[in-house]
Amino acid sequence: MSRVPNEAGDATTELVSPPLKKPKIDTEAKADAEVKTEIRILLQGEWNDPEFIRQRDLYWEQFEKSEGYDIDWDNLDYNFPAVKFEWASDLSRKRTNQELLDLCIKTAIDEENEEYGTNLELVKYVSANILGVQGFFFCITFWAQDVSSPNPEPKLYQAKVRKFMDDIIVHDFRLRPTQEQWG
Repeated sequence: MSRVPNEAGDATTELVSPPLKKPKIDTEAKADAEVKTEIRILLQGEWNDPEFIRQRDLYWEQFEKSEGYDIDWDNLDYNFPAVKFEWASDLSRKRTNQELLDLCIKTAIDEENEEYGTNLELVKYVSANILGVQGFFFCITFWAQDVSSPNPEPKLYQAKVRKFMDDIIVHDFRLRPTQEQWG
């Protein structure tokens, strides 16, 4: 703090604090935090509401066609059995949601590597949908590459993984089918 001179040039007793410094903002961390804190309020549907019926039919068509992996959540406003991973509340008492998702992906990749002698490594998470069952059922899409392959180009994989109590169980692991393969 310092003394500020008055108009006559004499020192006054008024004290002034130095200006506050603005904290540095890590823009990438801020963007990540905004993505992770995405909150979506989903509506409860009325069985006779035409808009709910239209969206329910769209949801089930996408869910069945993609086997739970690919749902266009931007066009759905109602609460359905599955939910986008980023919207899920606390899924575990021991881990954050992200830690749990990472563990599910790692377990799926480790089991695939062990069973088929591959050396897959995660490249990038893409998306996940979650169903509440006894525990949680994850339908996860991610990029991975087989670093032992002569052509280690990343490929799009999908895995269905169930988390029940402390167990992680892989139910399916596959290359993501193309739209043509889905029909």
